[in-house]
Amino acid sequence: MTDQQLELLLTERCRNLNLIKSAFESLENILKDNESNKDILEGFEQNEIKSIFDRFEYQIERRHGGSIIKTRIGLYVEDTDQIWLENLRPIGYYELETDFSGLILDDWFVINKKENI
Repeated sequence: MTDQQLELLLTERCRNLNLIKSAFESLENILKDNESNKDILEGFEQNEIKSIFDRFEYQIERRHGGSIIKTRIGLYVEDTDQIWLENLRPIGYYELETDFSGLILDDWFVINKKENI
């Protein structure tokens, strides 16, 4: 099997499991459930944050736990200084962790840049 064939196989598996859709829906639920909690966004307004699919990541033969697929949604704001790629400054991410059958195991919502920085 070539590298390209393996990449296609893994990507197709993620698409068949609808992992991007699941990740965006989970992120939306977190934001909806925390609308009244202004601290969750570290000073950013929800309408200024752009959520963009960043990647799939397969982790196999982990020391603890079974093999997993991570689906990462990047969280960005407009880069007014025009320093960052595509004029989007990264401020955090949402990551959905599933097994190879698509069963949700865990997730993370991380804002790692405060508005004033």
